[in-house]
Amino acid sequence: MVSCGTELAEDAVVPEQLALLMQHVADNMVAHARWVGATTPEAKAEHDALMKLAADYRQIAIAATQATATMRDMRSLKPAPHDPALWDRQSFTQWMRKKIDLQRAFAHLILEHAEVSERVLADKSVD
Repeated sequence: MVSCGTELAEDAVVPEQLALLMQHVADNMVAHARWVGATTPEAKAEHDALMKLAADYRQIAIAATQATATMRDMRSLKPAPHDPALWDRQSFTQWMRKKIDLQRAFAHLILEHAEVSERVLADKSVD
């Protein structure tokens, strides 16, 4: 019998990848903030907003990294008995269907953003 902890540890790659993406985006926002500078009121406003947003993205990365560590630490948990009489199959099924819908929507959104990023890169490339 595979423990729930083992299953969750195997899924730790999801928040791990989220952390990598969020940290990368935060780093890019800091670079953009430095690029725009703060020499005019408009530039300072954009700079400051980008720096705040970078900090927010870093918080997401930190939380995802912490979740990754917690999930991996759960690998050592021994299988625990689960009372079948207490399992609400209907609620579980509804929850799983919603989770799948959210996962697919998020995956679609990430792919769309990657395509936009590719177009931006192509439009601004200097060859």
